[in-house]
Amino acid sequence: MSIITLTTDFGLKDPFVASVKARIYSELPDAVIVDISHGIQPFDIGEGAFIVKNSYKDFPDGTIHILGVDALVNPVKKPVAAEIDDHYFITSDNGILSLICSEVAPKEIVEINLPHVQQNSVFPTRDLFVPVACHLARGGKLSVVGQRIKEYKELSTLRPVVKDDKTIIGLVIYIDNYGNAITNISERIFDKVGKKRNFRIYHRNHEFTELYRNYSDFVKDFDNESEYLGKGMALMGSSGYLEIAIYKSNPNNFGAASTLFGLKKGSEVYVEFT
Repeated sequence: MSIITLTTDFGLKDPFVASVKARIYSELPDAVIVDISHGIQPFDIGEGAFIVKNSYKDFPDGTIHILGVDALVNPVKKPVAAEIDDHYFITSDNGILSLICSEVAPKEIVEINLPHVQQNSVFPTRDLFVPVACHLARGGKLSVVGQRIKEYKELSTLRPVVKDDKTIIGLVIYIDNYGNAITNISERIFDKVGKKRNFRIYHRNHEFTELYRNYSDFVKDFDNESEYLGKGMALMGSSGYLEIAIYKSNPNNFGAASTLFGLKKGSEVYVEFT
């Protein structure tokens, strides 16, 4: 039986997460459920997409991922299920698949249409997504779930803009627990546009001309590591996306990149190659 993961903007105060799990266990008493996150900011598609994209590959092939972020169904936002990179994703066609599919094309996407389920449910994560997840966990096919579609909604804010083959304009799409600001500029895009040229990364009057691949490279002398604490850096982090970070930042102490550099979700970050 496949693992079923949950990523939602429900939080933990309300009964919604428990209701979703209860419905899964009602159909599959032996189900394996993993909570990726229920702390997504309400309706924040970019944050939900980022967290799922950077966690799903660590699960075994065949894992089923339910994405209950901005999931309410309407005439322009249909419930969909997709097979991508040997994983299944069940969500609303609200643009959240844009980032997940940014480097891997979907093998199949269907619009969910279950005749025995109310399509306009006010709780689609439970009433629409769970039956599909349980069907797939039992070895069912996507073709039974609904009609195959060729297109899904693109969310332009999840993709950086490339200008004149020398400038990348990205957006901060996630602020992590350490206050580091992660952009939508992937390593693949950075290398493709950069072609090993010199560069500067900047936001407002803050500029970086070095890009580190890990935090250890930033420290040149670990005997005097304290000298590096609180200093800013540009990093191609474990997510595979450019981030503006503070070495061993502590938002509750000396500050974080998001506060010290005035970065928030939606802030523009530029990379200029020369």
